[in-house]
Amino acid sequence: MKLYDVIIIGGGPSGSTSATLLAQKGLTVLLLEKELFPREHVGESLIPLSYELLEKQGLIEEMKKISTRKPGVSFEDKEGVNRSLWCFKSVIKDDSYLSFHMIRSAFDKLLLDNSKKKGAEVREEYMVKNVVLDRSDKIVEVFATNKNGVEEKFESKFIIDASGQSTFLGRKLGVKKAYSDLDRVATWSHWTNNDFDTTLKEGVIKIIYLGGDKKGWMWVIPISKDHLSIGVVVNNDHVKEKKKVFQNSADWKKEFYLSELNESYLFSSILKNSKMEHKVAMAGDYSYYCEKKYGDNFALVGDAGAFLDPIFSSGIYVGMHSAELVADAIYDKLNGKNENLELVKAYTKIEGAVKLLEKFIRLFYTPEALNFSTIGSPEGLLKFKKFEGAYAIFHYLLAGDFFNNYEKYSEFIDVIADKRALSKFENLINHAQGDMPKQCGEEFEKMYGEMIHKIEFDHKAFE
Repeated sequence: MKLYDVIIIGGGPSGSTSATLLAQKGLTVLLLEKELFPREHVGESLIPLSYELLEKQGLIEEMKKISTRKPGVSFEDKEGVNRSLWCFKSVIKDDSYLSFHMIRSAFDKLLLDNSKKKGAEVREEYMVKNVVLDRSDKIVEVFATNKNGVEEKFESKFIIDASGQSTFLGRKLGVKKAYSDLDRVATWSHWTNNDFDTTLKEGVIKIIYLGGDKKGWMWVIPISKDHLSIGVVVNNDHVKEKKKVFQNSADWKKEFYLSELNESYLFSSILKNSKMEHKVAMAGDYSYYCEKKYGDNFALVGDAGAFLDPIFSSGIYVGMHSAELVADAIYDKLNGKNENLELVKAYTKIEGAVKLLEKFIRLFYTPEALNFSTIGSPEGLLKFKKFEGAYAIFHYLLAGDFFNNYEKYSEFIDVIADKRALSKFENLINHAQGDMPKQCGEEFEKMYGEMIHKIEFDHKAFE
């Protein structure tokens, strides 16, 4: 039986990135993916720090063919009156300031196919059924069933769980735990024949506050010049109450979704002539973490280790960069360098990033402390040197700088959450309003013109 250096469970962004980077280092890699790609998936917006990881895998030019570009984030209230626009080029001075929006079926297939090209062995439609970690020689045994129902056994020196929210090893080891007070439900669909406003024409993602006890928000992502991905995220208690209201409906999820959208300005402007592309999808119970993420012969990366919330489009980047850190550590370990020391270093950085992100997300979900849509856009702060650091930190956080400066940023969030410090920050922004641009200054053709991928949906996936 062939002994692989590393077996990977799951072919999503974290798994594919792990496979590519390890294969590029010369290790023998087997990736087992339960589905046949392409397949539908939610999570369609990247942040700027993803650019370097895609560049390392040689994928930037291919990404441009399947993606639109993303120059920033617009936080808005549901009435469309207040807006806070954050343009990445304010703090990022190279090509990576333009991130990407994409349909996940195309993106994930691009990454998985690339891992094959780079030398990883990829087997799709292989469902992992069991993993044995406790052999005396530390060799990992993996049992998987192929599409014909035949069970096969594989062995490796190390295993990476990149199974996403299935978190195979997290469940097997009994280490999966829920985050307190982050019990959210997401509902979404895709829309065509939309009337793009100025923000969307520039490729900017919209985050719209819904307000009230639901602690909700919407995402509006221009994944092509003809398609918007629009999702609603609210707390689970609100969904339960609304389900009672719509329980006699033929499609209560659709009724719920449309009722939430109807509370915003979207229907009266952007969606006034639009139509939904497919049935409404729903996902809940997605905020969790695993208490133990690695050992002598295993590691959990990406969503298999933890998932917080989609609010800042951070999940893919955190997963891919975690995969990079862990891949480097595994390579060192298998080549006899410091045993688990490199894994300890990698996960110290990963845990620091995740805790910072959790703090940032909780700040967002406390709009009485800080409401991004009402504080105003910060671009004028460039003139106020005293507060330039605060202005830049929020930009860098939105761009994805969670790993390298997590201690400094965490302290900043603690300070800005104090009402006295926040009032000074808000007052400064309000004083700068007269000099602020209303757009990021990007042209429609530059944001949408390079995408040639035709978007099609697998409607069965939404049944």
